[in-house]
Amino acid sequence: MKPSLWTPSHTAIQWDSPPPSSPQILPHLHRSQRGEDWLRTGAKILKAYDYVVCGGGTAGCVLASRLSEDQRSPHEGNFLSRIPLAFTQLFPTAANWKYETIAQPGLGNKKVSWDRGKILGGSSSINASVYQRCAPENFTEWERSGATGWGPAEMTKYFNKAEKYSPNPAFPDIDTVIHGDSGLSFTRYGPFVPIADSVIDAAVKVGIPRIPNMNADKGPAGVSNFAGSVDPRGERCSAATGYLTPDVLRRPNLTVAVETRVTRIVMDKAQAGSPRAVGVLLAKDDGRVFAVGANREVIISLGAIATPQLLMLSGIGPADELRKHDIDVVCHLPFVGKNLLDHFSAGSLVVRAKPGKTWDHILTPLGGMVGLAHWLIRGSGPMTGIAAPVGIFVHSDTIVTLTMLRSPSSANDSKVIDVPAAPSAAPDIEIFFAPLIVVNNGFTKTPGMSGLTIGCIAIDPRSQGTITLASKSILDPPVIDPKYFSNEHDLHVLIKATRLGLRIARAEPLATMLDLPADSDDESTFFWPGDANPDTVSDEALTAWIKRNGQTAWHPVRPYPSHVSALPY
Repeated sequence: MKPSLWTPSHTAIQWDSPPPSSPQILPHLHRSQRGEDWLRTGAKILKAYDYVVCGGGTAGCVLASRLSEDQRSPHEGNFLSRIPLAFTQLFPTAANWKYETIAQPGLGNKKVSWDRGKILGGSSSINASVYQRCAPENFTEWERSGATGWGPAEMTKYFNKAEKYSPNPAFPDIDTVIHGDSGLSFTRYGPFVPIADSVIDAAVKVGIPRIPNMNADKGPAGVSNFAGSVDPRGERCSAATGYLTPDVLRRPNLTVAVETRVTRIVMDKAQAGSPRAVGVLLAKDDGRVFAVGANREVIISLGAIATPQLLMLSGIGPADELRKHDIDVVCHLPFVGKNLLDHFSAGSLVVRAKPGKTWDHILTPLGGMVGLAHWLIRGSGPMTGIAAPVGIFVHSDTIVTLTMLRSPSSANDSKVIDVPAAPSAAPDIEIFFAPLIVVNNGFTKTPGMSGLTIGCIAIDPRSQGTITLASKSILDPPVIDPKYFSNEHDLHVLIKATRLGLRIARAEPLATMLDLPADSDDESTFFWPGDANPDTVSDEALTAWIKRNGQTAWHPVRPYPSHVSALPY
């Protein structure tokens, strides 16, 4: 197999001098009108590869590793990316693309930051490191839609192939048989958090079943501890650290181009039939441009934002959108940039906690230094943990209505979840519990006290958005419009989830560990609506709070494989 070129958009190391030119790409470039235009711009012709993988994110790292199999790495230089609990500290740095949506009418015309990894490993290098498999019902639906081979049994096989589970003695009930043990991606359960068990017991008290493992074949419905993508040393395991090991980077049939943008896909339009991708145009930060050929395939794995942008800039997408920016239409593909979905979070629901029950001490200068020392010297302590050690997955239809809560027959019953014996739908609500105060990704000043942060997320959104072009230049970020709450179903789900979070905080034994004041309707305080009574706070008040404080949960996706932009081609 000839070499595979893997091209992340921007990372932290330099590309070696270009390989010698190859005549194999020249005929394709000269036959392509678009290729000839690029040659006139001074693009240097590089060698041809069997596969050109565009994108250095979660999928790109795996593909680069796997495609070069026939035959301490540069990303370790980003210190913060190695610390699981420090992930939000990467957001204001050059490791983040810092995308932003356009004003959202459903949020009172607020814009929402979309943080995406601009680093080897992509967003797997800057995310919260929670390792959570999808509900099997979702994969079953994919298969029903015609995506053969994407059912739950097949997906479990590949999840296990990728995983290398590292047992933690603090979690003896985990059945290691259902985890992989020989993959390249480390997973484990983090350090024990006292308040975590109280959260689980409180959730059980309101009717949510406790399950030993959210990644088991039966799915995540219930309450349990989250696993994390963390290695035995207590360091983040990203797609880069797992798949681009020093041995992989030394492979002679793999070239990694960094601090390099893919600006266009080279299309051969001369052959009969559909146009064929035969290479890509690359641009360095210093202005140099290069053309690279692909003998077999050009693989686009740039994520939900940059993939449709590159396709459209290359003439692949909705014809009207391309013509709007004076781009020649190579393939009219109307789904490109359409059907955008995102998991939306209601915002940080914060409740006061009694001192010593949470990890808030690491937010102080002294506590942070002590925590960092434990991580550096022993690979232990809160810094090795994930921000949300406990999670809940439920379907909104199983939550008993507020009217039923107030009925005389249930006046002395704290149960607010009615889980059917055999639920037919995957959960549409995720609730996570973080044992510290985190507001606005940690960049809002906190009152200097202990707290528990509850995050409520709509994970089966109905609102569908778009990615369109701002211009015909790759340097201009695309127009991101998720159209939040264009389908009001998503808002109703989040209102239910927020009430459930408030109810769990007031259930024992968690309530004993918290410092809950008398119910308050004062919306001006830092801890509102954490101080609100879940039985009496109005939908209107929660709606206003969600629209003010809601944010992305960083999971932009497309709905089903049958709608993936480039599938027919």
